[in-house]
Amino acid sequence: MPLASGTVLAGRYRLLARLGEGGMGSVYKVEDATQPGRFLALKELLDDATLPPDERAAAVKRFDDEIALLRRLHHPRIPSFEGHFLERGQHYFLMELIAGATLEDLQTQRHSPLPEYDVLSWMCDVCDVLSYLHAQHPPIIVRDLKPGNIMVTPGGDVFLIDFGIARTYKAGKQSNTENLGTAIYASPEHHGHGQTDARSDIYSLGATMYHLLTNIEPAPMETPRPGSLRRHAPDVSEATERLIIRAMELDPARRFPDAEAMRQAMRQAMLALPPAAQASRTRITLPGSTTSAPALPRSAAPSYSASAPASPPASARASSVAAQPAVAPAPASRPAASAGVRVGGLICPRCGFVNRSNAKFCAHDGAPLRPGIAPRSRAGKPAAAPVTTIVPASTAELHAQRATESFGAGRFQQAIRQAEEAITQGRGTYDLYLLLGRARRSLNRHLEAARAFEQAARLQPTAEALTLEGLSWRDAGDLTAAQIALTKARVLDPHNADIPSQLGLICLQQGMFSQAEGELAAALEVQQNWVPALIGMGQLHEARKEWPEAIASFRQATAVAPNDVAAHLELGRALLATHKPAEAVRELEQATRLAPQSVEALTALGVALSATGKRNKARDALRKALTIDPTSREAREMLDHM
Repeated sequence: MPLASGTVLAGRYRLLARLGEGGMGSVYKVEDATQPGRFLALKELLDDATLPPDERAAAVKRFDDEIALLRRLHHPRIPSFEGHFLERGQHYFLMELIAGATLEDLQTQRHSPLPEYDVLSWMCDVCDVLSYLHAQHPPIIVRDLKPGNIMVTPGGDVFLIDFGIARTYKAGKQSNTENLGTAIYASPEHHGHGQTDARSDIYSLGATMYHLLTNIEPAPMETPRPGSLRRHAPDVSEATERLIIRAMELDPARRFPDAEAMRQAMRQAMLALPPAAQASRTRITLPGSTTSAPALPRSAAPSYSASAPASPPASARASSVAAQPAVAPAPASRPAASAGVRVGGLICPRCGFVNRSNAKFCAHDGAPLRPGIAPRSRAGKPAAAPVTTIVPASTAELHAQRATESFGAGRFQQAIRQAEEAITQGRGTYDLYLLLGRARRSLNRHLEAARAFEQAARLQPTAEALTLEGLSWRDAGDLTAAQIALTKARVLDPHNADIPSQLGLICLQQGMFSQAEGELAAALEVQQNWVPALIGMGQLHEARKEWPEAIASFRQATAVAPNDVAAHLELGRALLATHKPAEAVRELEQATRLAPQSVEALTALGVALSATGKRNKARDALRKALTIDPTSREAREMLDHM
C-alpha cells in the first residue's frame, strides 16, 4: 500500500509525493526536515509477506545489491547515492532528486517518433555512462536499458536511472543465473543464449533507439532488416539506421565492440545531418503547466538523493536529476527573496532582468523600460520602444537577476547556482543559458559549459552560442561535437574568420591535414592576415615537417600582431626545431615578456637557452616555470637533466 503524503521516515524525511511505482515498491519525493528545501528521492522495497520465502529473499538481495552498486558509482549522469535505512520492516534508500522526464514519458506525450538529432544526442550521453560502467573492475552490465530508465532534465542533461537488475560481469560463465530485463529491448543473451556482457547493453541501446525513432516497439530478438526502420520513419538517415542494425545484431561479435565505438558512429551520423534535421525539437508539457517547456538538450533532470556526509547537497551539484517527471515548485514556506533583493520592479522585455521600479533603461542590456522613452541606439537612429509593464518578480526571475549580478561581479560559482535555480523553476531563456555557459567556462567546466551553450543555441540559434558551444566541446575533448557546432555557426555567420580558423585547428588535432588546410585557407580568404589562421597554417606545416613554410607563417603572424604571445612562442619553437637556438631565444624572450606567467613560454625558453650554452639562465627560466606550476613535468625533466 502506498505511503501517505506527510509520512515521516527515519525521523527526518517527510514524504511529499509519489514519483513512480513498481511491483516491489515505489519511489517518493521527500524533504529532509533537517535541511528545509532539500528534496531527495526515496526508493522503497516492500517486504511482501505473501511471497514465498525464496522470492522474498531474492528481492531483498537485489535491493541490497543495488545499494552496494550505487555506493561505488560516481558519474555525473548517474544520480548520486545518499543513504539507506530500515524502518518498520521496510527497506529504503535515498538518492539525488532529478527534475525531468524519462524518454518513455516524452514519447508518450508526443505520440510520435522523436527527432533524430535529439535521439542521437541523448544516446551519445548514454554511451558515456555505459563506457564508465563497462570500464569498472569487474564490468557493470545494466541489463535493463530502455526508454523508461533514461531521464532527460529541463536543461537537457541525460541520466541513467534504476540499477535494480544491473550485475557485474563474471568471466568464464556461460549464462546468467537470472535472465531479467524488458523483453523487447533484451538481447539473446538476456534470454539465456550466453552470458550478458557489455555488448548486451549495446543491443538494448539499439533497440531503445529503434523505438524512439519509430514510435513502434522493436520485435524481440530480431535484427531489423535494411530499410525496415526507414519505412516507419522516412526522415531518419541511412547512417542512423545502419548503426541501429549493427547494434541489434543477434551475434554479439557483429555488434559494436564497445559503447565508445557506437558513440563515435552516432557522432558521425549527427555531423552528416542537414540543418533542417534540427528544426523540429522535442518539447514536453510538464505536469501542472499549460505551456510547453523548451526543447530538452543535454543539461537538467530529476534524481534520487539523501543525507550522506560524503556527498554534497543536491543543490550544490551542477546537474541534478532522478525519477520525477516534473520540476518541483519551491516550498510555500520559503520566502520569495532574501533581504536586499528586489521583490518586484520593471521586467525588461528583451532579457527579463528585474530592474528598479523607477528605472528608465534596463541595467543589463540598456533596453527602454517605459513607454515614450526612445531606445538607446548605437547608430543614433530612433527605434520603436517595446512595451514594459510593472509586474511582481517571480522567484525564478529573482534567481535570474542574481545570476546576472553575480556574473558581472566575477562570482562565477554563485552565478551558476542562481542560473540553475532559475532554469529549474522554468525560466530557461537564451540569455540565461548563455550566461550559465560563460560562467561554467570561466571555471574550466567545459563539458557543462558546452551543454549550456547547446541549449542556448536550441532556444535561439545564433553564431555566438554555437561558436561558444563548439569551443567548449573542443576544450572538453569532444572534437566531433565541436565540428558539428562550429559548422552550424559558420552557416549563420559566413564572414567570421574565426569560425573556419577554429575548424581548421580541430581538423589539425585529428590529423586531417587536407581538411585543416582548406578551413584555414577559407579563414584567410574571409580576412587576410587573420593571426589565428596564420598560426594554424604554421602548425600544419610543422606537422608536415615543412619547416621553412612553418617559420614563414609564424613570422607573418608576429609581423601582423607583434604582441601575440602564441605567435612568438610557436615561432621560437620552430626555430629551435630547425637548430637556430639564438633566434629562438629572441622570440621566446619576447613571449615571456608578453606573458610572464606562461609556463609553456618559460619552459621553451629554458630549452633554447640551454642549447646556446647559457645554463644558468636556462635553470632560472625552468625554476620560474616550476614556481608557477610545480606539476610541470617537462620543466622538471629539463631541470633534472641540466
